[in-house]
Amino acid sequence: MSEITKTRTDLIERAASELGVLPAGQPLSDEDAATLGALVDPLLRQLALDDVADVADSDAVPAELFLPLARLLANEASPSFGIAYSLDAKLENERQLRRLAATRPTREPQKATYY
Repeated sequence: MSEITKTRTDLIERAASELGVLPAGQPLSDEDAATLGALVDPLLRQLALDDVADVADSDAVPAELFLPLARLLANEASPSFGIAYSLDAKLENERQLRRLAATRPTREPQKATYY
């Protein structure tokens, strides 16, 4: 069975992988982990305030939001790693998060109240 949530560490490691700074089979350096980790909470807060997606606990990231969040984190951290920031990547991942976090229809019959 697949995981329902991912942790903050999973998010940081995936973002490092997206940036290409996580060597295969090697742990992430403390400095790189700290650089990425410092951006997690501000990014999640920004996404909540912009009504993109609301992740209340960075240690319980819903699995369906995990990949676009990791790509957004990588994009936000990219200048720290000598990689150009991409507005197109930001907009695309935010669009994907909005779609994934949108309320789904229940398709249950609506009960009417007659007065």
